[in-house]
Amino acid sequence: MSRAGRLGPLARGARRLPGLLTPLGRGVLALGVLALGTAVLLNWQEFVQLGVVALVLVALGLLWQGLPGEPATGLVLRPSRLVEGGSTATATIRLRAGATPMLFPRLVVPVGHREVGLRLPFTAPFSEHTASVALPALPRGVHRVGPVAHDKADPVGLVSRRVSTGSAAELFVAPRVVDLAVFAGGLTNDLDGATSQQLSMSDLAFHALREYVPGDDLRHVHWRSSAKAGELLVRQYHETRRGHVTILLDDRVASYRRPGDFELAVSVAASIALRAVRDDFDTYLRCGPHVARGRDAAAMTDATCRFVTDTADHYLALSAESAGAVTGTGLLVQVTGAARDVVELHAVAAHFGQGVEWMVVRADGAGTASIDDSSLARQLTVPELGLLPELLARGRR
Repeated sequence: MSRAGRLGPLARGARRLPGLLTPLGRGVLALGVLALGTAVLLNWQEFVQLGVVALVLVALGLLWQGLPGEPATGLVLRPSRLVEGGSTATATIRLRAGATPMLFPRLVVPVGHREVGLRLPFTAPFSEHTASVALPALPRGVHRVGPVAHDKADPVGLVSRRVSTGSAAELFVAPRVVDLAVFAGGLTNDLDGATSQQLSMSDLAFHALREYVPGDDLRHVHWRSSAKAGELLVRQYHETRRGHVTILLDDRVASYRRPGDFELAVSVAASIALRAVRDDFDTYLRCGPHVARGRDAAAMTDATCRFVTDTADHYLALSAESAGAVTGTGLLVQVTGAARDVVELHAVAAHFGQGVEWMVVRADGAGTASIDDSSLARQLTVPELGLLPELLARGRR
């Protein structure tokens, strides 16, 4: 091996040394070097001893980092789902020490772009310790918590190295929502369902009687009418279908005049989606690439935690994709900001067909609560979340 190859690991170790030394460690190292330099220049034996002691302490600190047996940690969030502006979560940490004793270790829990620290008591080798720490209040979103790290330091505190163990967890912070006591106005979801124009031989909404055709189920024969008419008559029904609500949230940054308007729009979309789910409507909620569909309130809420804005404008293309993925939509709700052109919103609604009822809800924190009926669309302007139930009820009459 060449000389450069032999010196490579030493050079890399030397570059890492300043990062391992604590401020105290750097001070002791500087003191040792200065003492030895002074001893050489002045030939003072006392400075030699001082320099050797300082350098030995730093060397022992480095050797401490090489001791075997790293600790193991586990992280549990309680609860793992929150509402923005509500209570905070608690992280419970289970620590199992390794073969090296831990001298009052400091644990660090990363929470998104922030950190929460706590100090534990002396932990003997292979012993276990459990501690809890309160997490700070967080905005809406999905936040990565962990993995837990600890600062492995020597007894003197000259050398310290941060070691991460265990795995991270996800903390869901949902948007604030408001309860909509009445949803979708005339769109009821009763036993008969929402009748369509398609005819069926077996359903709940009766339509008329017609002549019997070979192959018809005899259970649908109306015997009393058949006796009067002198021929077999069978019942014919409207085909029913379950109500379906589609909610599209505009994710373009330029659609909103203020950053807070998008958060208001997320709360509006989440409130409408949850009301639809509670009323047992098939619900389709989309913002950018994130989609939730069905009748599961938890899935809808988790999806809203992931909604973010985008500088690019893919709203029209994604809406056309949604129209192809959804069939039987009875109500289309577009939630956007004050800056989106109503002509573009009308083009989006055209993808869903002529028979679909639709409305636009604009989140505008500086606007005035209003309902605007134009030739293109019925638009609701919502300046704050608490006004949504009244505006939506008036807009659906």
